[in-house]
Amino acid sequence: MRRTNSLSTFLFFLLIILPFSAGLIYALLYSFGLIGILNHGFTVENWKAVLSSGETVRSFLFTLYIGIVSLVIAASLAMLYIIMGKKKQTGGASYFIYLPLTVPALVAAFFTFQFLSKSGFVSRVLNSIHQTNGIVGFPDWVNDSFGVGIIVTHVMLALPFFIILFQNYYHSEKMETLRELSATLGSSTSQFNRKILIPVLLKKTAAPLVLYFIFILGSYEIPLLLGQQDPQMVSVLVNRKLSRFDLSEIPQGYIIAILYTLVVSLLLFFIIKLKNRPHAPPV
Repeated sequence: MRRTNSLSTFLFFLLIILPFSAGLIYALLYSFGLIGILNHGFTVENWKAVLSSGETVRSFLFTLYIGIVSLVIAASLAMLYIIMGKKKQTGGASYFIYLPLTVPALVAAFFTFQFLSKSGFVSRVLNSIHQTNGIVGFPDWVNDSFGVGIIVTHVMLALPFFIILFQNYYHSEKMETLRELSATLGSSTSQFNRKILIPVLLKKTAAPLVLYFIFILGSYEIPLLLGQQDPQMVSVLVNRKLSRFDLSEIPQGYIIAILYTLVVSLLLFFIIKLKNRPHAPPV
């Protein structure tokens, strides 16, 4: 057993920790001008440029906004699905609900674009029934400043995952038994949902919810197709700076990637603390 654990630790270090650390060190050296084609020695000018750039701040705020709104909407809809009594889905309905889990992110983004863009399906239907004045009268739901298309796509992909997650914990925590017990003690359905069901499920799924939040923050294909030029989500901004012909922006791309890594590391630290937090003793 000890030998197996040692081998697992070595493989984890070799395949995950070492490449990640090497990439992070390379990015740090590049950002400080110690390596790179156009770099000529230690400098902090790249860091000053990024930290004082309104583009960077807007990108991080927009990314957090997309992550929070998408997570809250998807989790709320999944919780509502459980509250409405859909504890277990079988038959054809289950295939329909879980179908988005099989759809790649890029395909989902393209689907949203075809439906919600000014020349998309919804716009054409509304125009055909004389509810809008053509393309001009249809609202900007794709490539807009509020990221509506990005949020809709993330919610569509996350909803079935959260439904499965909440359903599993609903059964593992024996919520149906608790519901019957609370009803015996005189509790109403709304009281049970507010004081027992929702708090218990959110507490048990806190770590997976934060992990999915991190996944949304790092998504690339969806904001690339459905987002606008400014602000951009962090992943799109980093790729843009690293792939431009202007080599002077490459260090800035690495710096933004480092800052994003720090944010994600703090979130992972929060998850670890959350998982290791001692449970209160029963009264």
